[in-house]
Amino acid sequence: MRYSKVKVFVLIITLVMGNYFWAQIGMGQWRLHVASGQAIDVAIVDNTVFTAFKNGIFVYNSDTEEEELLTDVNGLSDIDVSTIYYDEVEGAILVGYENGNIDKITSDNIYNIPAIKLAQIPNSKRINRFQRSGDFIYVATDFCVSKLDIQKDEIKDTYYPTSGNEAILDLSFSEDTIFALTSNMLKYGLLSNPALPDESQWQIETRLPIINENSYTEIESFQNKLIVLFKRDGYGMDSVFFLNNTGVSLLTDVPFSLEINSINILNDSSFAVNMDGAIYLYDDLLENIASYNSNNMYTWISPLRTVRNGQGIWSADKTKGLFLFTSGVGYKRYPIVGPTNNDFYSMDWQKDKLAIASGRLNGKLPSFSTNGLHLFKNEEWSFHNVTTVDAWEDKNIWDFIDVAVNPVNTDEVAVSSYSEEPLSIFNNDSVELFNDLNSTLKFTSSGNGWSLVSGVSYDEYGNLWALNGYTENPLNVKDTEGNWNSFDCGGTARNIYTKKLVIDFNNHLWFASSEKGLFGYNYNESLTNSSDDQYIQLKTGSSQGNLPSDNVTAIAADFDGEIWIGTDAGFAILYNASNAFDASPGEYDAQRVKVSFEGNVEYVLGNTHITDIEVDGGNRKWISTLNAGILLLSPDGSEILEQFTTENSPLISNNIFDLKLDQSNGELYIITDKGLISYRSDASYEDPTYDGFVVFPNPVRPGFSGPVTIQGIRYNSDVKITDASGNLVYKTTSNGGTATWNCKAINGEPVTTGVYFIWTATNVGKDKKVGKVLIIK
Repeated sequence: MRYSKVKVFVLIITLVMGNYFWAQIGMGQWRLHVASGQAIDVAIVDNTVFTAFKNGIFVYNSDTEEEELLTDVNGLSDIDVSTIYYDEVEGAILVGYENGNIDKITSDNIYNIPAIKLAQIPNSKRINRFQRSGDFIYVATDFCVSKLDIQKDEIKDTYYPTSGNEAILDLSFSEDTIFALTSNMLKYGLLSNPALPDESQWQIETRLPIINENSYTEIESFQNKLIVLFKRDGYGMDSVFFLNNTGVSLLTDVPFSLEINSINILNDSSFAVNMDGAIYLYDDLLENIASYNSNNMYTWISPLRTVRNGQGIWSADKTKGLFLFTSGVGYKRYPIVGPTNNDFYSMDWQKDKLAIASGRLNGKLPSFSTNGLHLFKNEEWSFHNVTTVDAWEDKNIWDFIDVAVNPVNTDEVAVSSYSEEPLSIFNNDSVELFNDLNSTLKFTSSGNGWSLVSGVSYDEYGNLWALNGYTENPLNVKDTEGNWNSFDCGGTARNIYTKKLVIDFNNHLWFASSEKGLFGYNYNESLTNSSDDQYIQLKTGSSQGNLPSDNVTAIAADFDGEIWIGTDAGFAILYNASNAFDASPGEYDAQRVKVSFEGNVEYVLGNTHITDIEVDGGNRKWISTLNAGILLLSPDGSEILEQFTTENSPLISNNIFDLKLDQSNGELYIITDKGLISYRSDASYEDPTYDGFVVFPNPVRPGFSGPVTIQGIRYNSDVKITDASGNLVYKTTSNGGTATWNCKAINGEPVTTGVYFIWTATNVGKDKKVGKVLIIK
């Protein structure tokens, strides 16, 4: 009965959530890009497997081969999953989160239980484990044990075995006794004791020694024995003990030589020890009866949690997602579409490829992160890091902080770093490294032996520009023939900490600094003759650039020849930017956009800390912020068209690092401090040839609530919708190469079933194009 119940709810979720999994998203929709390698927990109900990833739950039914990815975009109430648990009594899956939130997935819906999340305490509220005893689910958290009535979705009681000062990592039960494990001891109490919320009612289990270093992490009650995982700091030094009458005994004769990830019960007669490289199975006599190891599988495994059914052992793997081990030598992997990990820093997009650098900086210094490069193309992800790129092997290379895709050849991707090897260029399977020996890139003036390339960008010809911070000549270029040149950008640009780099539509270079404002460079279309080159600097102060702050955090070039400049204290616009190079000092101040509000004149966005600015196909500006989410401004910046925050949208964090638009379809990729999410906007670059003209969905079936999208048209096109008799039904103007129709007539009423014709033309009356769409009511 439970199998049928869960199978039905999976189908219901699929029908409710729509065709979300593995697919591009519709207009106005969101999708969370879940890290595909970081499975953290697994639960099973007959042949339906629930695998927890950091930001989502993968549901797979092995009978029907149906699969669904649940995230906070399409059903879950939160992100940062910490654990999942199947409760047989209620036939429900419980999802615990890092912030104390809880979801309950049943046959008909997903219910949120936010009581622990909302608790007014200063400590961490992480959900560490669920465990049923009698009529209640007991929840181990970082500050307490909560007694959950799953039928009423309410907390009935709260116990404090450690006065809330130490995390309760795991729970176990023996008749009327509850055991609560902390990192250094095991405590127990009686469930029948009405005073159990009082710490004094909890006793220390003396058979398990109190420790002052290393840590206990998990406990299981198996065959009337308490089994405890003890983790030491050194790799391969962990042990599993069970409590006997007088103390503890090792589960095996000697400690394991592999790192132990976890322990868990598979069924009444088998117990699993999950290790980095193997799974060991034990019977009810605690004898080792089987093993699944990487040597026999010819692939490295690192299970964090395992479950069992008639098909075999299912594993939530630390680096590769969901596995099914059918025997000691046979396995099947069930990958989800997503980036390998959840580390992202900056992005670039060209034509058909998104590239993401996944390093990190510690202020203005390296963090020594060895996360590398994510690539996304045709709905497939790939990942390159120091363990997979031969050219990076045994190199002092770290902190990949910027990336650029060559628009002339998207197989070529440049990624920059703050290390001894500042620049790498990928071209299909080959990787070439550039440093002070084979390029104009230099080590920093501080003498630390590292080189900072904070920004990279290809121009329209395929020349690669690199911003080399803390050097005499920060601006460098590698031309299409492989020749290098560097450029003097003036005395104030020397030996400074540089940040971002962009190239405008006039091929002028603009780069940001943290203390010296914004620099512009005009090389006058000659990479080798610097005699006619020009440079400018904008900073704070009237007649000096008039920026809101000298800490420039974002730069964007729009279609009107304007440079939009984001800082940690708001944004400003440099109008007619190309003329600034011939102007006298003080004649090219940036301007702040002012609006009237309740009788006062204010700057748009005030002193908001801007982290990035992107220009879409309709010349509108997408602006990301440090703590206020994302805003969409009108082309001139005078009007806020949209604002997305965690409170009013599926956005997973208000702290945004970077934005990048797929200008072919309008999908906006968003790097936050909690992961990568994207939103399908209603603008794209124009298609002057109409070769990419498309109308979707087509036909529009009953129940569809989104807009019809007309894409692949000329910039700023007039769009008219007529019925089969030629009567005007609707009209609009495109945002760049995209227009939308809400399937309503001009009077606001929904249209009836029929074929509708779409007429598009530029606002000067050229390039007419006809499409059609079928509406089914």
